[in-house]
Amino acid sequence: MKGLKEDFVLCLLIIETMKNLFIRPFVFILICLITSSCARKIKYEDLYDPIQNVGQFQLPSLNTTPKYCWFLTVDPVSPRSALKEQILAASISGLTARAIQAGKTNVGIWIKNSRDENVAYQIELKSLKNRGCHFLGGVSPLEIATKQMPLVEGHNVSVKQLFDGYILMDMDHNPESGSVAVTASHVYNGVIVDKEFKDLFDKAGYKMLYDASEKKVNDAWTEFKDKCATNGLVIMPNNTWELRDVAIQNSWFYMNLYAKPHKSDQGDYWNLYQEICRSLDDYTWIYGWEAGSHDERDINGVASENSLSTAINDWFPNYCLINADYKNRQKSVLAKVLNPKAINYKKKKRLVSYFMSDGDNNQWMMGGFIEHWYDVPYSSTNKVAFGINTTAMPQMAPAAYEYILKHQPEGSTLVEVQGGCVFYCDTYACNRNRKQNLRVRAKMTAAHMRQHRIKVLGLMSKDYVGSEKAKEAYQTFIDENNELIGVVALQYTPYAGGGGDIYWFKNKDGYDIPVITIKYSLWNEPVNREREGTPKYIANCLDRDQNNPDFNLICIHAWSHFSDQGKDCDELAETKKGEIMGSNIATLLSNHLDESYEVVSLEELIWQLRMKFYPKQTKEYLNSLL
Repeated sequence: MKGLKEDFVLCLLIIETMKNLFIRPFVFILICLITSSCARKIKYEDLYDPIQNVGQFQLPSLNTTPKYCWFLTVDPVSPRSALKEQILAASISGLTARAIQAGKTNVGIWIKNSRDENVAYQIELKSLKNRGCHFLGGVSPLEIATKQMPLVEGHNVSVKQLFDGYILMDMDHNPESGSVAVTASHVYNGVIVDKEFKDLFDKAGYKMLYDASEKKVNDAWTEFKDKCATNGLVIMPNNTWELRDVAIQNSWFYMNLYAKPHKSDQGDYWNLYQEICRSLDDYTWIYGWEAGSHDERDINGVASENSLSTAINDWFPNYCLINADYKNRQKSVLAKVLNPKAINYKKKKRLVSYFMSDGDNNQWMMGGFIEHWYDVPYSSTNKVAFGINTTAMPQMAPAAYEYILKHQPEGSTLVEVQGGCVFYCDTYACNRNRKQNLRVRAKMTAAHMRQHRIKVLGLMSKDYVGSEKAKEAYQTFIDENNELIGVVALQYTPYAGGGGDIYWFKNKDGYDIPVITIKYSLWNEPVNREREGTPKYIANCLDRDQNNPDFNLICIHAWSHFSDQGKDCDELAETKKGEIMGSNIATLLSNHLDESYEVVSLEELIWQLRMKFYPKQTKEYLNSLL
C-alpha cells in the first residue's frame, strides 16, 4: 500500500499547483480513477493465503509435545540381537506415544540411529527442545522396560508401568512373528519381546498377553482386522524395525509384503495387500515400502485406484515425536517466487529448465536431501526446480519443512509433487468415486500450496500423460487453484513419456494454464534410451528436437551419478563412474549447449510460454499486478 499512498499524495500536490479552478474537478475525478484502479491491484509476492486449517491436515499425530524424552540406544554384539532390541524399542516408543495421547504420561521416546546426524533430524530435535521437551540420558530398551527410572525434578519418568504385559515373537525361527506382534501390541497394550529375552521379562513381573511366535501375517489380519484403524497402513520388510512404532501409536495394521524380505520364493501377501487397501478410508496414506517382485508401479497402482497414496517414508525413524502436535506448529513460511513482471519477454533463445526428480520421497527429504542435493551452489547456478512434498512435510516434519523453504536456493523453483504423496493422477480413485475424490484431493493440495506460495504443481501418470483420464486430473487440479501458474506432467516410466508436449487448460479466472511434459531425462544407464541418457546424448537430442523447440524441460534423475568427460566426449562416456550428481548434472548438459540456448528457472519457462502462446491474456494479467 506504500506506493498507493505516495501516488495519492503526488496527485494532491498536482491539484494545489493548478491555478485554474475550472480544471480542479476533472483532475480530482482522474485521481479517483487512478487510486481506484490501484486499489484493485496487488503485488505478485502478496498472492498467498494465511495459515489455517481448511481441511488439508489429515494425518493423525500426538496432540501435545512431551515434557521429557528418553534416548533409547541399542548396541548388542550381534546384528540379530540388535534387531530384536530395536523392535522392542519401537514397541516402547509406540505404546508410550499412545499413553501420552491418553494423558497417562508426559515422557516420550527417541530411538538413537544414524539419521540423527542429518540436518533435517537435527532441526526436529532442536524443535522438540525449543518446545519445552527436556532430554534425559541414554538407556537401553531392555533397561527402561524392566527397571524403574530415578525421579527427575520430582517427576516419575519411568514408562514400564504403562504396559500391560508383553507380546512374544520368535525372530530366529519365524521373522513374520515380529510383524504380527506389532498389530497385537496395540490391541493388547503389550511391548514386543523376543524369546531370547523372555526370561528377563518374566522375572521382571511381566505376563505374556499374546503369543505371536508361530503366527503369520494373514493370521494377524484374520484375528485383528476389526481392531485396526482404517486411516493408515504400514508395510515394511520383516528384517527392519522402522515405523513399527507408528503403526502401534495409530492402531494400524502392520505387514510385510514378502515372507522372505524382498523375495517371493517363499510366498507373498499381494492379495492381502489388495484386500486391505480396499478396506481403508479415502485419502489414506500408506507408510513404508518393501521392494520385490511387485514393483513400485504395482504397489502405487493399487493404492491409487483405491483413492490412497504411498508416503515413501520407510527409513523415517522417530516419526511419533517428529510430527507431534503438527497442527499447532504451522508457520507462514513462503517459497521464493519470480515476479512475472520482472521477466524479459523479448529473448530470442531456446529456453532450458531443469527439474529434480523424486521430491515425493519423504524419507529423502529427511535424509541427505538438504545437505547434498538442495542447499548446494549448483542448485542456484543451474536454476534447478525442486519437487518437494509440500502437502506431506508440513504434517510429517514441520520444522524440517520450514528449514527447506527458508533455504530455498536463489533462482530455483519449488514444485509441489504428486498432490499428497505418491499416486497416479490418471488412475486415482478409479475403484471409488473418482470425480468427487479427485476434487477433494485437489482442494487439499491447493490449500497447502497457496498457504506456502507454491505456484507450480507436478503430477504423475501411470500410463500416457496425454490420456483423457490424465487430462481430467489436470483440469481438476487447475480448477481448484487459481494461483497455479503451471503444471509439470511426468509419466511413470519413462518420465519423459510426454516428449515435451504441452497441453492447455483454462482456470476459473479464464486464464490458460500450461501442462508441460518432460522432454528428456538425465539418467545414467548402460545405454541411452529414446528420451533418457547422458548429458552429451541429451544435448544432441535437443539440437534435433522440433517439438516446442524453444521450451525444453529436462528432468534430472536424483539417484544418477556421472563423470565429466569434456565437451567432445562420445554419448556414453559420461556413464563412467563419477561423483557428479544432483544439480551439478545440469552443469554437464549446459556445457554441451551452444549460445542459442539459455537456462532459465521453471517459473520463467512457464511465463515465457504463456506470453508466447497467449500474449493478450498474459499482458492483461501482468497489468493487474502492482
